[in-house]
Amino acid sequence: MPEYVVAGADPVAVVGPGAVGLALAGRLALRGHPVTLCGRPGSTPVRDIELTGDRGTRTAGVHWQDDPARARPAPWVLVATKLHQADAARAWLERLVGSGTVVVVAQNGIDHREQAAPYAAPEQVVPALVHFNAERLGGNRVSVRGEGAGLVIGDDEPGRRARPLLDEAGLGVEQVADFTTAAWRKLMANAVANPVTALTARRVEVFGDPAVRAVAAAMLGEVAEVGRAEGARLPEGVAADVLAWIDARPPGAGSSMLADRLAGRPMEHDGLLGAVVRRAAARGIAVPMCRTVLALVAALDGARP
Repeated sequence: MPEYVVAGADPVAVVGPGAVGLALAGRLALRGHPVTLCGRPGSTPVRDIELTGDRGTRTAGVHWQDDPARARPAPWVLVATKLHQADAARAWLERLVGSGTVVVVAQNGIDHREQAAPYAAPEQVVPALVHFNAERLGGNRVSVRGEGAGLVIGDDEPGRRARPLLDEAGLGVEQVADFTTAAWRKLMANAVANPVTALTARRVEVFGDPAVRAVAAAMLGEVAEVGRAEGARLPEGVAADVLAWIDARPPGAGSSMLADRLAGRPMEHDGLLGAVVRRAAARGIAVPMCRTVLALVAALDGARP
């Protein structure tokens, strides 16, 4: 496989033309990077991306590719697929990753490096937590909003290597020494807010219902216990902190799983809440509320037409 020297305006391959993928691809293309957007075979091509946000509306041109067999190794690969689309992502990684490729996995969950294995060595992979808000408005249009650090990465050698490229996206980047804790804190919100909103088909205001709030608090306590067993430093009051964060969401805010349910798409419950339940089982930790909610949302997903 070829080696690459990472430099400004390097080609970038973005796997996953969802909201996050479009946002990253469009912003890097505006900075002069030749960007290839990798989508599902036979899906509608996207050759320009219309970005709306604080800076108004801008349009960026990208290359479109929907056949992994025609892909060649790239110096930068950004994986922005949903967690349940791992097989599709790996089909691209098999072709896109060379010995000098840096793979940024911008996904929910806690298994970022596992998503890129076995095609990328751990030192090639940069786990990234997505904190900016991106909403696909249809076709090639995406709205991007955020305050502070839109991407959180580890303060290690792969993270330091990727930092200049990610800075160019203009979404704000924070490097943290304790990525495990950062990932589990974000997972606490995702593993609870996503399935609860999807199950109830309601937005974040549903957490104002006392009964729903009690369920959420119990789930958060269970997730925190598993996270601590996995090495995350989560204080006793972290469940209340996460509920306060959910309360502070803008009125009408939803979740990615709710959007997927309403659109009739598969949901990523297995990669979020399922990951918690699996880690709990491996460590002998009882998580009855998380198991119950996971079973219900899985049944809901299985009932899709």
